[in-house]
Amino acid sequence: MMMAAIVASHALAPTMAQAAAGDLLVAPTRLIMGANSGGEVVVNNTGDKATTYRISLVLRKMTEQGTIESVDEATASQRDAAALDLITYAPRKITLAPQQSQTVRIGVRVPPTMPGGEYRAHLLFRAVPDVADAAAPQPAADGMSISLTPIYGVTIPVIVRVGEPKGSASLNNARLSVQEGQAQLDVDLMRAGERSVYGTLELMQADGKTPIATIKGIAAYPEVAQRHIMLPVDRAALARVSGPLKVRFVETDPAAGGAVSETAVARP
Repeated sequence: MMMAAIVASHALAPTMAQAAAGDLLVAPTRLIMGANSGGEVVVNNTGDKATTYRISLVLRKMTEQGTIESVDEATASQRDAAALDLITYAPRKITLAPQQSQTVRIGVRVPPTMPGGEYRAHLLFRAVPDVADAAAPQPAADGMSISLTPIYGVTIPVIVRVGEPKGSASLNNARLSVQEGQAQLDVDLMRAGERSVYGTLELMQADGKTPIATIKGIAAYPEVAQRHIMLPVDRAALARVSGPLKVRFVETDPAAGGAVSETAVARP
């Protein structure tokens, strides 16, 4: 009997960054595509042995805490499932030698009757386990042996925008606290409209010149109206600056045109 553990990594990084799990590296970590367009993703085996990867298109949803959860296609909404029919990709299985890479081609075909808005599915890149890598079988109480083989995977969102869906971001309920010697910023990223929002969150002096803490690649998808974000803050860096503080969210999604949202935050 074989049990498999899947380690999935959802990329929350700038577009040209890379998502990694095990010896699997994928770039870019996020694709935004228009109707009837094409794109590419590069898969790289950074390990020291040949590995086979399976590629599939899956549905995922975001929670208010920013975690990404699986969606059963059988129970998915009609709008969510529509993304699976819009996106094509090839190949669906590749074998890479050590340090070798290969391009996966992504295509979008949108029927003329498709309502405007944002549609999203996720490409899952998953290593196929080598039987030789399985851990030594562990005897079970009923006499069966169980071996565990880790399966490493990376998922990246493929976002299809039909027309020009609008969206906006704002910040709410920002607060700084210190617990057990660690400073932390808590803030709610509010999202409105049909479009997802994506960008960089910063804690800085009110003059806007001194960043104290930064986190890049923060996304809020259309299924969430708000997302709670926790940002660790270095206490020494916080102590070095004086005066009022603010939190800033800078949208790096091209559709947002560099929109900035700001809110004040009190010192703990």
